[in-house]
Amino acid sequence: MQAVYFDGKSTNGQQVLLELDAQRALRVRGGGIDLAWPLAEVRVSERIGSSRRRLYFPDGAQCETADNDAVDAMFAAQARSGSRLLSRWESRMSYALAALAITVAAAWAIVFWGVPALAKQVAFALPEQTELLIGRDALDTLDHVVFKPSELPPERRQAMHKLHARMAAEIGHQGSNDRLELRKGGRVGANALALPAGIIVLTDELVKLARDDREIEAVLAHEFGHQRQRHILRHLLQDSTAALLVAVTIGDLSALTSLAAAAPTLLLQMKFSRDFEREADDFALDYLARKNIPPETFAAILERLEKSRPGGRDGSDFLSTHPDVRVRIERARGKR
Repeated sequence: MQAVYFDGKSTNGQQVLLELDAQRALRVRGGGIDLAWPLAEVRVSERIGSSRRRLYFPDGAQCETADNDAVDAMFAAQARSGSRLLSRWESRMSYALAALAITVAAAWAIVFWGVPALAKQVAFALPEQTELLIGRDALDTLDHVVFKPSELPPERRQAMHKLHARMAAEIGHQGSNDRLELRKGGRVGANALALPAGIIVLTDELVKLARDDREIEAVLAHEFGHQRQRHILRHLLQDSTAALLVAVTIGDLSALTSLAAAAPTLLLQMKFSRDFEREADDFALDYLARKNIPPETFAAILERLEKSRPGGRDGSDFLSTHPDVRVRIERARGKR
């Protein structure tokens, strides 16, 4: 096997011939060089594609050769199975594509299963003060950039607060910070939004669109469902994977207070997953069944909301964050 010999003392190379003798000693001959070492004492670099290999000798000298097949044959008895496997994977396109497919599948599994599962665990373990901070700051920011003070008559606002309080008591969702916030929706229009820390925002436009308070009750029940399952926090955490992983790694969930700054933007742009919507819808429909309120009530307000959406709206109304409306309407009607 042809190779270039380096004595380890200078950068000058010498053309030599490598041979394996009967005693399994590697002989190096050529240009006045005649050396031999037991093959077991010679270290060889891993095969990577068609790149040149290096053979390292005990005295610090080394040889370099492009004859990878001859090197493999010479060291076949000593080769590690892992090295041979790595070489095959690197040299065959089919194996490389298989490795790529496995990597993509693993990444997909982490994104679609691992991160949501971790986000759910963290959402239910989040310190109360952290959740309060996220909810409070989110509402403050939304009040500055989106919402306006409610223009509903005082008696109508009082009726909405009583409805929310009654529902919270019946559902068993009476946290010390739970509250209903009424706002004029402006560009977000008819909207109901569940924020962290037990805050539900209900816009004037949605209240006016409802034909009776049972329809509002159905929407509020849906938002209570989101809160019960911590959907909002889980969605924020899933969209802030880096912050989630850092918090879990260092074991300090209070570090997630950084979500407070990003929460308003994420809340306005997010679209709940089908699973989240199905869970919240089921919660609302179960509540309506216990109250002997027809499921058509929920379907009717959803349908009216869909029909009321003007063309050209920026997509930030109630239905933009609650997708698959037609499917959900038919599903609610199927509960009759």
